[in-house]
Amino acid sequence: MPVNKACLSSLAFLGLYVNSAIASGHAETVSFDEIYTSLKGGTLLEDLDKKLPGHFDFSLFPPGSKNCIALNHTLQAIAISIQGKERRKVGVETSGLHLILGLIFEAIQH
Repeated sequence: MPVNKACLSSLAFLGLYVNSAIASGHAETVSFDEIYTSLKGGTLLEDLDKKLPGHFDFSLFPPGSKNCIALNHTLQAIAISIQGKERRKVGVETSGLHLILGLIFEAIQH
């Protein structure tokens, strides 16, 4: 069964939380490798919540839910196409949280 793409509101929801975490001084808390590993494992939201407890409310995206799977699938598809070319494709070099924002912008464009 094909996986649906994440809707724009889901991408925006995640982007706002990630932006808030960056503004709170956590830009360098999560690495590129951690983001790619989480996306590959389908556990991005759970891993972000563990890495930065109290910064996110992903209750609308319970693990295994249709929305959670679609969001992870959408971002993973973009991640595959930019991995190793992050600076050129989305203008980031080290921050995993900034990488997520770049992935969100790329997903919106698609």
